Amino acid sequence: MSKPITIGIQSQEGQKRVQVVPTAKTEELYKNVQKGFELSSVQFSLFKRQNKTDLVENSRTKTVKAAGLNHGDRLFMVPKSQNLFQSSNSSSQQETISKVPSVVVEDDIDVELSKQDGSIPKSKDKVNCQHGANSQCVHCIPYDPFDEEYLREQKIKFMSFHSYIRKLSGGLSKGKFAPLKNISCKVEISSRCEHPPYPQGICSKCQPSAITLNRQPWRHVDSIMFENPQIVDRFLQFWRESGNQRGGWLYGRYELHPEVPLGMKAVVCAIYEPPQETSKDTLKLLPDPKEEVIEEIAANLGLRRVGWIFTDLIPLSGGKVKCYRGGETHFLSAQEIITAAHYQNTFPNKCKQTDEGMFGSKFTTVCVTGNKENEVHMEGYQVSNQCMALVKDEILVPTKDAPELGYVIESTDEKYVPDVFFMEMDKYKNEIKKVGRPLPVEYLLIDVPVSSPLQPLATFAILEGDRKHFAVGNRLLESSLQDFNSFAQYMSQFRSAEFLTAVSDLHVLIFMATLDIMPLRDFLGPLYEAIRTANVEAAREWSYLDHWSQMQALIQATTMN
Repeated sequence: MSKPITIGIQSQEGQKRVQVVPTAKTEELYKNVQKGFELSSVQFSLFKRQNKTDLVENSRTKTVKAAGLNHGDRLFMVPKSQNLFQSSNSSSQQETISKVPSVVVEDDIDVELSKQDGSIPKSKDKVNCQHGANSQCVHCIPYDPFDEEYLREQKIKFMSFHSYIRKLSGGLSKGKFAPLKNISCKVEISSRCEHPPYPQGICSKCQPSAITLNRQPWRHVDSIMFENPQIVDRFLQFWRESGNQRGGWLYGRYELHPEVPLGMKAVVCAIYEPPQETSKDTLKLLPDPKEEVIEEIAANLGLRRVGWIFTDLIPLSGGKVKCYRGGETHFLSAQEIITAAHYQNTFPNKCKQTDEGMFGSKFTTVCVTGNKENEVHMEGYQVSNQCMALVKDEILVPTKDAPELGYVIESTDEKYVPDVFFMEMDKYKNEIKKVGRPLPVEYLLIDVPVSSPLQPLATFAILEGDRKHFAVGNRLLESSLQDFNSFAQYMSQFRSAEFLTAVSDLHVLIFMATLDIMPLRDFLGPLYEAIRTANVEAAREWSYLDHWSQMQALIQATTMN
């Protein structure tokens, strides 16, 4: 038997060497190349020259020697399909680096902000500015949206995300040497790695870099605004009646936030409470069979899920609540931060500046707890992109008895974990680097102010006087039972001319869309549009249609009984 020869194969993913017997057919050479590069098919051609000439055919009759190939020769691989290398690695514990999507449709708010100049005008200095009204000098040139001096003067703690992008893309390089990049904590084997999968082998090409945690200088959302206090008051009613904690999804929209340069705010219009198990000190959100319907209703109303809210309230005498969160203890526990990071990974932010087409998240977290005056208080947060990466790759866990500390797990034979460091001051005031075992979770947290406008807004109706809101779903309370009888009693509070006011409630719309007696989901489209545009006449016309007329007859029959 003849001795194998070695042939170099040059491809767009690097170079590899394959061995083949000279008397073997060229078909075997192609199979060896496929195996060497871990390709899913042989959709490629091999050429002797880089200019794609002198083709080595994939033949079952022609030998390698007859093709004129000798030991040490080099061939050039040319793929026949564009996705040849994208699915080459099928290992379950490693994932290929995803390519940028062909079309990334960013959110409207991001498109609008990207078109803005962002410069902040500066008034003319009467002493130093010795020029005309149509000129500028270094003393009156506008501030950049990321200017540290301006942000400090305005007491803005974090720059906005779009200001951060402008900072990266500024200067002569235009961001070429500082692109947005998502963090990965996984071993990602590619065709360039010439070793068996981890734990048998690892190299600098597939090994994730060590992470040093830094306080993120920017945030995606600069403020959380509830349209009116009644939204939260209605949510807290469950805690007042039962004493148990409560969680919910925040539905609203993103708008411009002029108080922060190139900033945006999350405007909360309603809170939906999914199925959950609660007690005085625990909260667990359960799978929601109505999730698809709720997302459909929100989309038709021009709303989306912008965050989540949960209570952590311990009552004291005199209507006060206990204060135990803060700088001396913790703002959010490690478990809460990990949950927030999970939700932010579930709802990523679409972004054209990254290979994956997404970067960070606009999803927010609101905690209702007690402040230093022992009053009910709301605090808003997001977690950093570093935290999102640690949670996404499942290497950060909470500690058992210290809520302010997380823990980075150690590497095993099944999973490689990169080193995660954080900086800390020692007793001599020296800054030292420590491994995140354990890890203060405050490094991962970004606070977001929560507010309500002086003049209340109302995407959904605000009921006044003796009128009562429709019962909130998924509450195991006698006062919040959702059935057709309670729906009929609610609707009987309104005259026919007030139909728009009656149905301008997220919980009412969910009940109508999921009602078993008379399903209305397929007919609600025009009503959604009437609510979204606050069109009283359009809502009244919808109420005259047959499907609602039949419902009205059932409501009247129920209330008469």
